[in-house]
Amino acid sequence: MNGNDGTRVQVTLRVHRFTPRPERDRPRSGSPFAKQGSPFGSGTARRRPRGKQWTQDYLLSVLPDTTILDCLLDIKRTQDPSLAFRYSCGHGMCGSDAVAINGTPTLLCTAKVKDWAVAQTARNTTDAEGFRKTTGTDDDPADNAADVSGTSGVSGAHDGSPLVIELSALPGFPVQRDLIADIDPMLEQIKRLKPYLQADGKLATTKDGKIDVFEYLQRPEQLAAYETLSNCIACGVCEGSCPVFAGGEAFIGPAALITASRFINDSRDTAADARMDAIDAADGIAACQSVRACSRHCPRGIDVGEEIWQLIAKVKER
Repeated sequence: MNGNDGTRVQVTLRVHRFTPRPERDRPRSGSPFAKQGSPFGSGTARRRPRGKQWTQDYLLSVLPDTTILDCLLDIKRTQDPSLAFRYSCGHGMCGSDAVAINGTPTLLCTAKVKDWAVAQTARNTTDAEGFRKTTGTDDDPADNAADVSGTSGVSGAHDGSPLVIELSALPGFPVQRDLIADIDPMLEQIKRLKPYLQADGKLATTKDGKIDVFEYLQRPEQLAAYETLSNCIACGVCEGSCPVFAGGEAFIGPAALITASRFINDSRDTAADARMDAIDAADGIAACQSVRACSRHCPRGIDVGEEIWQLIAKVKER
């Protein structure tokens, strides 16, 4: 697909939509659990949302370099104002627009049509809907995209097959509406590990005891130990790719572990032992299966799987 000649292509965005069913204020009067509650957990436990699910197609004529986010914004303006999705900065910095495109977790604002449009005849119809693909995703999505260069605006790939991009909410999280996933479980797990610097308060002083600088000084190599990890934007792409994580119930998740590693590697932080104690649990590093699917599509270039492996080694060496 050539994105530089100004040729538009016809592409179908196939969106897996969801509208939640309104929650009842109280159980039905005849329910045996109307008073004592469900025997399968407390009333505050997260439940899978119930509602109407369907797949809806939207046909667009776009340039190959158009982002999927821009496609959705065009749909919302001109075709269907009820379509729900989340975004903020639109430049891959906030991480709020993570979804699954053709089954692969990624950001809407950085994904382009030319990299994700797939000929309908080339689609794998055996993939279960919503399954998080963890094999074969090391390849560039463009390798599997249809080549429509030289089509002069005619819909379809070189063999005439229609182009389709399939969108669904980020896997591993409850769906709130359409492409909006509830990432609160991930944020709660990150918050649980105290994602802030815990320093000893000692400042550098001169020989006569006066405060030299009002900063916690670091050498370049000390900064390099955690600088890449500080680029994490908590988008949830690594969690959506992880076959173990499912809302933080059995596994705290790679995003939380990366947050812990960021401060454990920070020479200014004095709570490394407490942080390692917190993740040395059944739902912490012990639950990680080292599949490393979390590394494959990180939008910030963090090798999440390798960082978690190094974190496991540090905990064991204590």
